[in-house]
Amino acid sequence: MKKLCTVLLIGLYGCSPAIRAYFDYDKEDNIRNYKTFTWEEASQTEKNGNPLYYSELNDKRIRAAANDLMQAKGYVRSEQNPDLTLHYHIVMEERSMLAPDPYGYMYGDYFMRPRSDLFSYREGTLIIDFMRTKKQNLVWRGWAVAAMEVVLYDTKDTDILIRSAVAKIFQNFPESRGNVDLTVTFHE
Repeated sequence: MKKLCTVLLIGLYGCSPAIRAYFDYDKEDNIRNYKTFTWEEASQTEKNGNPLYYSELNDKRIRAAANDLMQAKGYVRSEQNPDLTLHYHIVMEERSMLAPDPYGYMYGDYFMRPRSDLFSYREGTLIIDFMRTKKQNLVWRGWAVAAMEVVLYDTKDTDILIRSAVAKIFQNFPESRGNVDLTVTFHE
């Protein structure tokens, strides 16, 4: 029942239209053959990064959301001899968008020419890397991108925002071929 709830939550969290997700992977390495995972510790550079993004609270939220989704896909967290090592990055960039208004209009005796407005916004990217532990090579990468002002306006709760981004990333992550029982039984 717990797995069913987790799978349903993946669907609900992944429904945010303001968050876009992408992925890339090593086509020569079948990630479905792996069964266990662990987390790599954040580097000192990341720990010294912007405290609004790299904080202990966000670290817990990102790892908890990813742990739940990894377990729902059949992977088991293991600190001893894990197959995969997960690591995440947060990137914030200032972006600009030109919004042209192609129509002019009359205002009394005056003609108002078409104009363009320039808008600035912050774009946030959450990247989750999946590396083969023994060789430390990247086998799968997923990332979610959102205009922060739009997402924060829609969602004031940071936990929901992070879970939505992680769920979007995991929508394309393959399930493990490990021993996973995803059968659902209904009781009357």
